Parts: sequence; C-alpha cells; structure tokens
Amino acid sequence: MGSKKILLVDDEVRVLDGYRRGLRRKYKLDTASSGQEALDLLNNNEYAVVIADMRMPGMSGLELLTEIRRLCPDTARIMLTGNADQQTVIDAVNQGKVYRFLTKPCASTTMESAIEEGIQYYQHSKDRHEEMQYNASRARDLARILSHQSLHDPLTGLNNRYSFENQLDRLAEAPEVEGRNHAVCYIDIDHFHVINAAHGPIVGDMVLTHVAATLKEDRREDDLVARLSDDKFTILLSDCNLEQAKQLVEKLQQRLQESTLEHGGQQIKISTSIGLTPVTGNDWSASSILHTAEAACSLAKEHGRNNMHVSDQQDPELKRRMGNMLLTSDISSALEEERFRLYYQTIAPLNPEADQGLRFELLIRMLDREGNIHMPGEFLPAAEYYHLSPKIDRWVIRSAASWLEQHPRQLEKLSSCSINLSGLSLGNQEVLQCISETFASGKIPRNKICFEVTETAAILKIDTALEFIHALKSQGFLFSLDDFGSGYSSFTYLRDLPVDYLKIDGTFVKTMDIDKINRSMVKSIHEIGQAMEIKTIAEFVENEDIRSHLQELKIDFAQGYLIAKPQPLDNLDQIEPESDSK
Repeated sequence: MGSKKILLVDDEVRVLDGYRRGLRRKYKLDTASSGQEALDLLNNNEYAVVIADMRMPGMSGLELLTEIRRLCPDTARIMLTGNADQQTVIDAVNQGKVYRFLTKPCASTTMESAIEEGIQYYQHSKDRHEEMQYNASRARDLARILSHQSLHDPLTGLNNRYSFENQLDRLAEAPEVEGRNHAVCYIDIDHFHVINAAHGPIVGDMVLTHVAATLKEDRREDDLVARLSDDKFTILLSDCNLEQAKQLVEKLQQRLQESTLEHGGQQIKISTSIGLTPVTGNDWSASSILHTAEAACSLAKEHGRNNMHVSDQQDPELKRRMGNMLLTSDISSALEEERFRLYYQTIAPLNPEADQGLRFELLIRMLDREGNIHMPGEFLPAAEYYHLSPKIDRWVIRSAASWLEQHPRQLEKLSSCSINLSGLSLGNQEVLQCISETFASGKIPRNKICFEVTETAAILKIDTALEFIHALKSQGFLFSLDDFGSGYSSFTYLRDLPVDYLKIDGTFVKTMDIDKINRSMVKSIHEIGQAMEIKTIAEFVENEDIRSHLQELKIDFAQGYLIAKPQPLDNLDQIEPESDSK
C-alpha cells in the first residue's frame, strides 16, 4: 500500500516543502499550490489519498475535495485545518465529502497514520470494483475471504475501524433509529508502550489478544467489538441507555484490571482508560461519535488513568478540553511574544545533616492575550502531541539561565535548580545543543542545574535516554528521575540510568499516612536509592503526618503544598532563601 500515489495541496510553499521532505522518502508524492492545479494533475494521475488545506484562495479545500469525491469516488479525501470553523469541518465529515480531517500543525507521525488509513480506505474501494470482474462462482468464494480480511483485525479477529464505522453509520441511517438508545465506549490500554518496551512485541501481542478475548467474552449478543488501532478498542452497546452502559463498562474495566498475564516469571497487570458516550436520535455519524468517545477517553487519562469518563457533545468538561486543544495554535505565538512565565516550587531537606541550600523546581505557565494564566495541563499535552514541547523546553532552559545570571545572590545560595524536560526532548539534538551553549560561559555552575525527566519517558526511549543523559552528565549536570515507581520495570532500568535523584511518584506519597502499602512502596524506593547512592525526593507532601513518616524513613527531600506552593520566579528575589527544613 505504501506505493500508492499521494497528492498534497496547500497554497503555502513553506508548508508544502516541509511535508514533501517528511513524506517523499516513503510515498510517491505530488504537490499542488491551488485547487485548479490539483484538478489538472487528477486528469493524468490516479491518487489513493488527496490531502488539502481548507483555506486556500480561489477554490477552497472543501470545494476541491467535494469535486474529487465526484470525479474519483475511491480516493480518500483528507482535510488539513488550522483554526477553521469546527462545525464546517464536522459537517464535511458527516456528509462524506471528507474522509477525515487533521489539525495544523500536524505531526509527521499523525500525517503518516492518516495516510495509511486513507490508503487502506482507497484499497478497499478498488478491491470492491476488481471483485466484480471475477466470474460469479470464484467471486463468491474470494469475496468471503477478502471481506473477512478487510473487515477484521488480523491479530485479534475483531472488527477493524473501517467495518465498525460502516456498521455504526448504517445504524444511524436505519429508519427505526428514532427512540432507540445506544452507547459507544473507547478503550485505551494504559502504558501499553511501556509494556512493549519492557517485555517485547510478542508479549505486547499477548496483551492485545487477551484484552480482545475479554471484550468478546463479556459482550452482549448484539454488541459490536472492534480494534481501532494499536492498543485502542471500541464497543458499540446496542439498545443500551447510559446508566446500563456505565454498569456494563465498569464491570468490564474491573475484570480487565483483575486479570493478570504471566511471562518469564513476571506478572503483567492490565489497566485501561475508557471514554463512554451516548448515541441517541439520528443527528450523528460514526466519525463524530468516535471523536467524542476518544476525547472522553483522553479525559479519563487526565484524571489518572484506569478511569472512565462519560461525555456527550454538550459535556462542559469535553468542551473545556477541546477549547484547551485550540491553545495549540497559540503556543508558537506565545513563544514569540514572550507570554510564558516561570514559577518555582521549593524542595526542602528533611534532615538537618542535608545540604540546606536553596532548592526548587521550575514550573511553567502560559498567558493568553487577555492575560489569563493557563496551567501546564491545559497546553503541554497539546504541545507534546504536536511536537512543540522541545521548543518550550529550550525557552525554559534559556530563561532559567538568564534569570540566574541576573540574580547572583540567589545563584550563590543555590544548591539545585530542577528543569523539566519532555519525553520528546530526550535525544533531541537541538535541545542538547541549547543546553551546552546556554551554560557554556561557566557563570552558572553546572552541578547546580538538575534536569528532570519522567520515568516513563526514560523507559520508552531507554537507549536514547541513556545517550542523552550521559552526554549531559559528562558536562557536569545532574539528573532526577520523576514519578519513580509508576512504571512496570522501575528497578530493572534504574541500574542503567545514571541519575542523582529519585522523585518518588506522588500517588504513593499523598496517601502514605493512611495506606500501609503505599508507605512500604515509599520505603522500598528509598532503600533502593540508598543502596545505589541516589538521593530521594518525595513529592505531593501535603500534611504533617506525611512529613513525619518521610522523616522516619529518612527520605532526603520533600516537595509539596505543605512545604510551599508554586510562586512566580521573580518572587524569589524578594525573600531570603530558607535555611531550615520546616
């Protein structure tokens, strides 16, 4: 399928050049800078997928794709949109004018995934026409084989996305749809990429087939189960009101959580994040319903994973999240217009023998053009998704260094300034170069700068992470491993990672005063850290009982609202750094 021709249409030459460089190595790619130029190319070429920008002078992207639908009905039509009217795009998808749409700026991985789906859609259409050329008897036999292969996932045997959307659309078109209630749930296996990285793809396939078998076994007779892609599944719960659907999904999620797979003497636990959305009336399409269910699943992840979130298109939290995603278009301008702000949160020693110097973690906030503050959870997921997080990291690195150079009194008292790096920054040569150049003057001692990466990000890119960390350690910088204990193979990988601090996952810390198991987890992590001569930091320290337990366990440092709330970095210039551990 990778040999099929692709046509990319955009009136911005810079955009065309960027996608051409990223996609030409894998696909036979033609480009056009206008709708008319694209139609001229269609006269002499057959394209599997046409991707068009929505806003173009003269013929718009929607007009072009509508015409292509008439001329080349087999061609998959994908629309690129920046900040276009969402209702216009949704209407285009629902009316079949557009196969799907992508939001600018579009990551190369997202673009390639959409192209592969489009090629599959195109191939299905072509296959249907070719089948008609066979004689009747052979066509019947062959059609059964091709039909099953084209409508089912080869690994799990479940329906694939194509067949699921077709059946969901047919349900919407059924004359008896009025008065019936249905629901769709969107299921995502938590930390599946970590399982793959830690145990290998064979074990990953075992997890996928196990989840698929559980979904098939627990479904009702008329329910439709499908694997959408990778670790994502969906179920259409037919003739099922929302309350019934919630009960069914909760039982299913509980059963998956209680199941355990064994491989090589190790137990692999499974948890899922699930989005659930009701399907009522006939004013809907498969694309819109799946989009809503997927957004609800994302909200379940934001709430801590192993959760379920129920949303419909009027859900205020869903609208809030969609609004936050629109901040993506504002991130680049916020960088250009200096609308990011640095905050700090104190990290305090828990015993009098520890270094009493100033320690803090740098945090980031974004201002919109009206001056409203946006928290990291509102814009960083979008920045990560659209590969903008390394740019933000570089801004933080340069801004932190500039502030420290301008505040020599605080720099003198500083023991450690922690700077977070996103997973995309690990191994990023521009980030590595930025760090080296920013601290090249030697005005800031490098052993006072501690770069902080999450355990999950480090494990997902273990080889790259090791190379990146070693490169910076050789220059004298320190490293901290954040959210330690949240992964599947924490202790296995810790031996290889040359870190100076372990930040104990706050989910263990915040309830350790009432939960013996979590207290034992904190103790175990600290003992491992001691054995490897790595200092430990407990985050989410929110009351005196937690601090007392941490002091009994001889944890080195604490961070949380009991110690100090995040404050603007400039406030640090107005106070003397604390030298006690209260």
